[in-house]
Amino acid sequence: MKGAALLLGGVALAAALSCHDNVGPGACFESNAQAYPFWYGTDTSLIFHWPPSYNPVRVYAEPTGELPADVANAMALWAGAFRCRELTLTVATDSTHADIIVRNPPTIPAVRLPFMHEMHADSVLACTGVTQFFTSSDSTALVGPMRSYVAPYPGYDSATIASCYHFVVAHELGHALGILAESPDTGDLMYPLPYHLYLTEDDRYTIQLLYHTPSRVGPPPRQ
Repeated sequence: MKGAALLLGGVALAAALSCHDNVGPGACFESNAQAYPFWYGTDTSLIFHWPPSYNPVRVYAEPTGELPADVANAMALWAGAFRCRELTLTVATDSTHADIIVRNPPTIPAVRLPFMHEMHADSVLACTGVTQFFTSSDSTALVGPMRSYVAPYPGYDSATIASCYHFVVAHELGHALGILAESPDTGDLMYPLPYHLYLTEDDRYTIQLLYHTPSRVGPPPRQ
């Protein structure tokens, strides 16, 4: 299986092969699918997913335009990828009590700070997105919530930008849930240029496998 081959170099898979009580082996995983890397860059120690104790993970969407609806659709999309309820999500109405914050600024923040990591996406060249997270100096824990931003490119009509947001918001939420890399397959939602609003079998298998792989980075303190 290609997914296992990708992960054997530095990631223990013992936990990935087990599932919840009273569920048969493999029942939590997509069949006939391939996983792509979910760690950050080339550092296989930078693996993160929200622990069960954080369920439901709280997602705040800035109340701007269609962003709350796009975030709600993306939440349903990713929550539906899990067969064994490894992750549940809920809407947060207060950004100070959120695990993931999604905003819609006029432009993507360009400031670089120490221990900041980020993943980018663009779609149909009408909008762009980035997800940022901060770690402790030893990269063992997140500092603060995951933060995703989606912003328009100039020169496009509102309908094209709105369509672009559908894809990019869902892509960025995938990063905020722990897929800290991009898919190399143009058909996957987690490809850097997403163009559809559904998860492929490989998208689903990748996040399923991630949530059965030990997280090397701890969650931030909860507010």
